[in-house]
Amino acid sequence: MLNIKLWLGIFLISVISFIGCNQTDEVNPKNNQDFASSQIEVSQSSAKMGDFSGVLTANGWYEEEEIYYILGGVEKVTERGQNQLYIIGGDRTYQANVALFIPGEPGYSVHWNVNVVHTAPGKTLADILASPYASTHYPEALFDDVEDILDAQIAGLVTIDHPGVVVNCPVISEKGAEAPGNTPIPEDFPPFPDTF
Repeated sequence: MLNIKLWLGIFLISVISFIGCNQTDEVNPKNNQDFASSQIEVSQSSAKMGDFSGVLTANGWYEEEEIYYILGGVEKVTERGQNQLYIIGGDRTYQANVALFIPGEPGYSVHWNVNVVHTAPGKTLADILASPYASTHYPEALFDDVEDILDAQIAGLVTIDHPGVVVNCPVISEKGAEAPGNTPIPEDFPPFPDTF
């Protein structure tokens, strides 16, 4: 049952891109209800995917460094605490997600409020790449730091949607993420499109 919930978390977060594309900065209770009802359908389909031992783990980014976390699934609240997770164009659609805090910082929690980042109207991937906000450290990441995402928003290059979703994703070590029995999800991503 635990493994089904973990797979459910992956699939549900990917649904966020659909919610985020049609949403303003305000949380829309109707979309939260739609999101909750989609959990039932996803749960049924994920049960067919097979059994995995351990937990699902993923990589992410924090202040230009790679981090790892457990995919604990979606919580039944719309916002919790200060910790923020930024998903670029959709959950792990084009790159790993970017976290605001890690363990040891006052704002860190295993509960992450989800934010969906999109190209701003009239802006393209080329505009972001030409800016000082795109990652210069990792070719596989457009953004690797929340500060750069927020600065890109201020510069009018991206928009950030707040779908009112919280995920439970404790940060762990790389060794823990790759420990026997755990299942790291793939780190291969397709190229970014001109807009996302």
